[in-house]
Amino acid sequence: MNNTQKGVKTISGWHRDFFVSFLRSQLATLQNVLAEIENSDRLEGDYVEESLKRVEKELHRFRRLYRNICYRNN
Repeated sequence: MNNTQKGVKTISGWHRDFFVSFLRSQLATLQNVLAEIENSDRLEGDYVEESLKRVEKELHRFRRLYRNICYRNN
């Protein structure tokens, strides 16, 4: 299988590390929101709402960056 096949992209180790770190950060935020929802009788709506908005915004930025890096390099 070569990297010219549709959907197969190669990325540098640095980019891979950045992507993994970024996604783990968003995952940590989502896990905190999940824990807040699971472990609380009263939901702190502002925290949940702001956290979800931040993750959504960051994932949107990540998607654009990912496309730019992957499609520029291949």
